[in-house]
Amino acid sequence: MTQFGSVVGLDLSLTSTGIAVYPQGKPAPWVGTIGSAGKKGDPWATRYRRLDNLAGRIIDAVPENALVVMEAPSYGSVTGSQHDRSGLWWMVYDLLAGTTRTVLPVEPTVRAKYATGKGNASKDAVLAAAVRRYPDIAIDGNDTADAVVLMAIGRRLLGAPIDDPMPKVNLSALDKLSLPAEVAATP
Repeated sequence: MTQFGSVVGLDLSLTSTGIAVYPQGKPAPWVGTIGSAGKKGDPWATRYRRLDNLAGRIIDAVPENALVVMEAPSYGSVTGSQHDRSGLWWMVYDLLAGTTRTVLPVEPTVRAKYATGKGNASKDAVLAAAVRRYPDIAIDGNDTADAVVLMAIGRRLLGAPIDDPMPKVNLSALDKLSLPAEVAATP
């Protein structure tokens, strides 16, 4: 894990992005949310400025040299400003990819299965599982729960799990997940 200074979990949202940052050598992660407000009917320029501001604030919260485990888009989702959420996802990905940070997108079903053992688990089931599994981490809602689970996935993939023991069914969520090629090739 020495090539990364931190492992970060990101659960992007237009209103409450969950973030969990586990710095190397620290006993516990920092967990919080980054919020934004807007309206569906806002003019295009206003919506762009909102997304640009939000993406910049998210990037500012992610340390350099971090492995960033970011929830991948939910392609089946049709609720709430899907176009703007997609725009935010790509803005954040683009800003992270051009830096010393390494991005690993993780499907929502993988996050859910790692947390609960079921890939189709609800957000509230993930929240309940995360609160039980990580009692010393300040999880205060669905957004921070998802971010903590994503961060835990990153730590496990790097060989520094924070959630041992973990049931085999939960671990099977990672069967098709691997570190990006540039990380796996680094000694």
